[in-house]
Amino acid sequence: MPNCPICGTEVREGTGFCPKCLRRLMAGQAPEGKSKKKLAAIIIPCVIAVIVAIVITTNLLPVPWGHVAELEYVEVSAYDFAKELFAPGLTSLQKENLWKNYEGKQAEWTNELKYVSAGGGELVAHFLNPLDWARTEVVAVFDETQKSSLLNLKEGDLVTYTGVLSDFIEAEISLIDCAVVSLPLEPLWWNDDIDTHSKRILVADKVLCLGPSTYDDATENIHPKITAIDRETGELLWEGEETGSILVGIDSHYVYAWHPIQIVPMSEPDYPWYWFASDVTALDRISGQIGWSFYLSEGVRCPGQDDCLPDEWSQSDFVDCCILKGSLKEEITNEGETGLTFLVDKPPLSELSYEYQGVIYETACAVYGGVTECDALQAINRQTGDVLWIMTFRERGMNDFSLVDGTLYVSTDEGFGAFEL
Repeated sequence: MPNCPICGTEVREGTGFCPKCLRRLMAGQAPEGKSKKKLAAIIIPCVIAVIVAIVITTNLLPVPWGHVAELEYVEVSAYDFAKELFAPGLTSLQKENLWKNYEGKQAEWTNELKYVSAGGGELVAHFLNPLDWARTEVVAVFDETQKSSLLNLKEGDLVTYTGVLSDFIEAEISLIDCAVVSLPLEPLWWNDDIDTHSKRILVADKVLCLGPSTYDDATENIHPKITAIDRETGELLWEGEETGSILVGIDSHYVYAWHPIQIVPMSEPDYPWYWFASDVTALDRISGQIGWSFYLSEGVRCPGQDDCLPDEWSQSDFVDCCILKGSLKEEITNEGETGLTFLVDKPPLSELSYEYQGVIYETACAVYGGVTECDALQAINRQTGDVLWIMTFRERGMNDFSLVDGTLYVSTDEGFGAFEL
């Protein structure tokens, strides 16, 4: 039997008054006894459960916005994914089936920002996805919590971000629940006041040069100038005259320019000979002043067309095959200094590649209508082959790049810049 909570007298169940102290037992008041023990048995486990829940919650790692930690990662770059999804010849049904393998999974991509728009409590970033078959864009939806990360971004910035693959249409891939992983690869300097069109790069100790590399590039209607730039600041040191000269080489003191004056075919039956006259000029790499110059004139027998020239050859073919790779290079080597670097030894842009600290930097090229365009630069993990990031130059035209002493130099039609890797 329960006891009165005041005097301890035993009280029968349902009694409203204590028979000894005549105190009223309030409704809902639990006298001491089995009921009190039952109540304690309920309360104590509840308190323990709450404490355990608090400890577990406070020691867990925070789940990122969008709960991306629960999603499966897709180990594919934006470039490779778009190339696969929008490959020529795929039917709509085939694309839909391919998309099912990726939909709802998380990707971590690095692309060049086009612009950011705001509305409806969301921030929508449009990224360029270069050189795939459909020239797609990536539309990434960010929450307002990401505003501070996106606020100071500008067109052309290289941004790494995560997101969940949500949808695709003709030339657009959409991601939701996006978050910025790393902000842009900032240039050490960028100079957009220099004529960089159709120019390639040669790098020396403190100076780098831009200039045309073929006869055709050097003899356009507007002759591109050879340009010398300070490697540390990006400032223009000097520009050569518009003579149609080709940038040939650079060493510790001079920049070498070659100017073809005349090329005349001299026909003999089944024995083609060519006569050319040209001059080679050594320009001081700091001031641009002429250090020395010599006139080169001799008869040169070009190898047969099967060995050197295609059936329909141009002046540029002749220059590359019969002159630049032969006597001209020998003459400059004899006159120049040790450590001479020749532009003619540099591979074409589509084959150009550098390796630095386990990462391979090379051009990303695609074919449009039979024409190969190399308008992007990609960084690839040497061991895994994964594309780490792609820097796009689709709308600016990439001309060349060089990697020297951990600094990446990139030339586009709209400017020239240096990036520390």
